[in-house]
Amino acid sequence: MKRKYARPELLMLVLLGLLAAAGATAQTAEDPVADESGSVSPSQISRDRINAIRSNEFFYQSYGRTDPFLVLVSGDYEQSTASELVDVHSATLVGVMWGQDDRFALVEDGDGFGYILRVGDKVQNGRVVSIRMDSLTARVTLYGITNQVVLKLEKSEG
Repeated sequence: MKRKYARPELLMLVLLGLLAAAGATAQTAEDPVADESGSVSPSQISRDRINAIRSNEFFYQSYGRTDPFLVLVSGDYEQSTASELVDVHSATLVGVMWGQDDRFALVEDGDGFGYILRVGDKVQNGRVVSIRMDSLTARVTLYGITNQVVLKLEKSEG
């Protein structure tokens, strides 16, 4: 006499139901602990979230490529000598950049070398006094006479 077996689909559904019920009732050590009233404190939930985030450590593997987190500029800052300073009498103001906390002037000297200047930076025989949207002002002292040199930003066509 042949025996009838239950269908495999029905058997799988029963097993899945048992597994789901067992998983829902078991509490792991990572689950937040409830107090007598059955609620979980917000500090416990946030502590668990923070611990979950901290456990995700990231290690960069370069596989022969350059490291994008490597510092691009290193070494000591060298003060420019007087011969390396820009001469504002022969320079032209190429651009002005504004940031939240600072302003920069892009200046090109007569030889075509570019300089980035801020307020207080040294120029030949003087210092940068102010940087505005369309100009740079430097105070220059020659032979005991102090003058202000203003470089205006020339509007480009286009």
